[in-house]
Amino acid sequence: MEKNVHFEPEGTKDIVVRLAWAQLDVFADDIEKIQVMATGDEGTVSDLRVMAKEHMLVIEQPQYGLSLNIIESHWMQVCVRIPRTWQEEIHLSTISGLLCTRGLEGSYIALDTVSGDISVSRIHAGKISLRTISGDIRAEALQAISLSVRSVSGNLVLNSTKTETLKCNSVSGEQSLHMDQEFQRMDISAVSGDVIIMAPVKRMNATLRSIGGSIRTEGVEIADDDTVPIVRVSGVSTGLKIVFVLP
Repeated sequence: MEKNVHFEPEGTKDIVVRLAWAQLDVFADDIEKIQVMATGDEGTVSDLRVMAKEHMLVIEQPQYGLSLNIIESHWMQVCVRIPRTWQEEIHLSTISGLLCTRGLEGSYIALDTVSGDISVSRIHAGKISLRTISGDIRAEALQAISLSVRSVSGNLVLNSTKTETLKCNSVSGEQSLHMDQEFQRMDISAVSGDVIIMAPVKRMNATLRSIGGSIRTEGVEIADDDTVPIVRVSGVSTGLKIVFVLP
């Protein structure tokens, strides 16, 4: 079964998607209206709620946050196409489904999963938040004033990142952070996952702490200077590595 509906973006300030286990794909396209497409078994697609209310477009499965019964569920894929002119907020969340986004812009973009992976590319926003518990996060070409990334056991991979401030937290997942330009401040914490920071910065005001892991720098001078980028990294059995790379 399929569901295909369109909404005028005028007057809408936030796109909110709350799914339980369905796969979610959200991307910008050369269209004028917001388009929501769902494909899956008849019962699941019929239960999907898509409605505009209080300056928001809400897309959700009825069981979200209430009584999730995966055994009785089947399958569904939800695709949301957003006009390239969109500059408002976007909030996307799933429990166990894969979450993919690309080409989005907005004032604030938040992606949240419990066990599903997050795949992100070409996202531009004032503030970006990526959060998962056991899923992996892989992001390409993020640009934001403020970027926050959090995972418990999933790995974090950020490539071609541009941001002024970055906060990354993980427990057992590895963190690989590749910056495309100089930043203002970076705060990183981990317990057992390794942390690798690659940035076109030769001088940093860095504090690196790891109880049981190794600490290495390559081509980077650590300076007590408030005019250079500030880096604060703390870990328990975490290996820490900071590398200078050409922009």
